[in-house]
Amino acid sequence: MPPTRLNDRPDHRLAALAFMTGVLAVLVFTCYVGGTATEGRIAAPDPFPALPAAEPPAYREDGDLLLVCTADAEDFTERNEGVVYNERIANERLQEDCLADGYRDLPAAIAAAAPGARIQVLPGHYAVDAAIVLETPGLQIEGLGDSPDDVQISARFTADTVLTAHAASGLYLKGIAFGQARGAALRLTAVESAALVEVGAFQSDGAGLHIADSTGVALTDCTAETADTAGILVENSNAAVTGCEATGNTAGLEIRGTATTATATANRLHGNTTGLVVADTGPTAEVTAADNVLYGNNTDHYHRLGTAACEGDPADRDWADGVLCPDRAYPSGVGVLVADGTGTAVTGNRIWDQQTAAVAAWGTPGQDTGLGGDRNTFSGNVFGEREDGARHRNRLDLWWDGTGVGNCFDEPGAYRTAPSVLPPCGADAARVAGDPLRSLKAWQCGLQDTADLPATCDWLGARFTDRLEFQAAVAFAAALLFLAGAGWLGAARSPNPPRAGAMTFSAIATGCGALLFVLAVWSGRADYEALAVALWGCGWLLAGRSWFRAGVRFLGGFTAIVGGLAVLDAVDRGVATLAPMPVSPAWLWIALLPLWTLFALAAAFGPRRAEAEPPQVERTPVTAPASDRWDW
Repeated sequence: MPPTRLNDRPDHRLAALAFMTGVLAVLVFTCYVGGTATEGRIAAPDPFPALPAAEPPAYREDGDLLLVCTADAEDFTERNEGVVYNERIANERLQEDCLADGYRDLPAAIAAAAPGARIQVLPGHYAVDAAIVLETPGLQIEGLGDSPDDVQISARFTADTVLTAHAASGLYLKGIAFGQARGAALRLTAVESAALVEVGAFQSDGAGLHIADSTGVALTDCTAETADTAGILVENSNAAVTGCEATGNTAGLEIRGTATTATATANRLHGNTTGLVVADTGPTAEVTAADNVLYGNNTDHYHRLGTAACEGDPADRDWADGVLCPDRAYPSGVGVLVADGTGTAVTGNRIWDQQTAAVAAWGTPGQDTGLGGDRNTFSGNVFGEREDGARHRNRLDLWWDGTGVGNCFDEPGAYRTAPSVLPPCGADAARVAGDPLRSLKAWQCGLQDTADLPATCDWLGARFTDRLEFQAAVAFAAALLFLAGAGWLGAARSPNPPRAGAMTFSAIATGCGALLFVLAVWSGRADYEALAVALWGCGWLLAGRSWFRAGVRFLGGFTAIVGGLAVLDAVDRGVATLAPMPVSPAWLWIALLPLWTLFALAAAFGPRRAEAEPPQVERTPVTAPASDRWDW
């Protein structure tokens, strides 16, 4: 009977093969179901036929004329001095006529105006104690200064708005600045046709110019500064914003709402917290941001929240010093932000000096069709180059969390992006869940109320080791090294452990990958992140191969699968976006890692497998033949 080897044990290769086949089948089924779920989101048709939008009114010189002037001769003279000569002389004559039979404030003139009338407001500073409500259709209100600052109407923080135009279709408003309101300085609601030309807004404890539930609205050459929320806010409206300048606001220009169709063209947005925000636009929305200039939108006003600067009355705030107290959190250092936006085209903009990203985009996983950041196009933008041609880099040119269907990027001039490769136009990338770490950051640090700001968001004020992504990277690297060590310990405790030195290359690759991942997240280098994940994946592939050959077939094969998915994730991050996959490959190895951890810990710290006792062999005495005996 041949002797039995001490290390013989039952062969579990069939069970291991069945488990691996089941894991791969689940992954394939997940990709298939996710792909089927996203097919309808790539080209979702409009549920209703598009209706023709109302046209904004044109400037006219007919209609009854009403004059508004100030009784303060010194104020009129001071503000009229900046007007060009011919118009200055004309204003002096109109001032005399107005003092004789005109109006001393705009509310009185609006109350007396018939539909289709014209109201001309002479240079001066006008104070109102209550909001001006405008409901008369067809009015043309014109300031006769050289700029909106020559004709100012202020509520001095005694009213929520300075002027509210409700259902006042056909409104033409020109050359007037509204400011110092507790809410929006100028608000248009349910207006079917309006033109705002060279209109200004200043020092608003809310939005500066707010267009809501309106259609056929054109804002041209407007100015908006020092608004707690947004300098210009277009909400659920059909509007065009052209040639405007917004500075010193929390958001320079915000376009939001599921029923929004808007264009933002040739605007200058600078010195804000975020330059341009497109948020929560719905499945039928169309937003175009083209040929805008955005730079230096890096201000951070969140550190003043909860202090004496923001707890007092808005009238007592130091507005001249640019003190803002936002009630809505926008990421600091972003030029263009598309947050859960659908159907947005960001093309031909010039963006520089952004401390977070020139363009940032994210979507919310699990949203309904068209509500998770779908079908957005980013193409032909100029990054990191000033108008005079000088270089002024952004920290990142493009930041994308990877969520959304039909998003594409055609940006050959982008210098640094996150991830380091982005889906090109025509690839039909469909991701219901993007990069885990960036998705976590968008969920934790996204647009929200400022009542309870998270303390781990760098674009809301966190610095260095307080940043969410750095803390997550350190925790992941530590867990990775611990789990890799646990796996090797489990293999070493097996009856047939790997030979000495078998873990050298695996340990080097895994350790370097963990360290490089922390450094990559610290520096914001997405290309280094891809390399770090590739190193870790290769390290685990080597470990799984070694353990499988040593007889730890189940844990070795499982480790190789996780390592292979990590390598696939690295390819998706750093080589080419794997468009057919409905989720980021990182979610696949994350989903398997907890189960792998249980097996690795059981192998490393569980009861050691008892070695089988060798069978007892009964030996019989050997009897020598008679011829071989030695008889004395």
